[in-house]
Amino acid sequence: MKIGFSLGRCVRDIVNGEVDIEDVAFLITATSMQDEQHLENVIYQYTHEPTYLAGLDYERCKEVALHLWSNNKIIQPRRQGLHRHKQPEDSIWVDIFPTSLSNNESVKTAWEKYRFMIHMVENVDNEAMEVFK
Repeated sequence: MKIGFSLGRCVRDIVNGEVDIEDVAFLITATSMQDEQHLENVIYQYTHEPTYLAGLDYERCKEVALHLWSNNKIIQPRRQGLHRHKQPEDSIWVDIFPTSLSNNESVKTAWEKYRFMIHMVENVDNEAMEVFK
């Protein structure tokens, strides 16, 4: 699963097949769109931006963006009066957990132990948690 940090560049990566739309947890964007029509206008503007969607099919880009919108996967901090944390220019995606695992045995072992600990914490009964406080 991935978190994205740019509406235009994330839509681009999905349209280009670099990221599977089903692998997107959500996007944290710098936009402040009120509705689907506003989203469509932004996507249209982005189709003229070389680093965003220039050269890509507008209808396909709009389809991807509307899918993300209708599934509540576009988070816009500016709509709540907050400022989005600035990311480095080349930070488009971050993996919540690895999409593909490494072949390195140390990494595999660390990942398995991490997942085990997450499993243990997620499955602890609430009453038991009170006892251990």
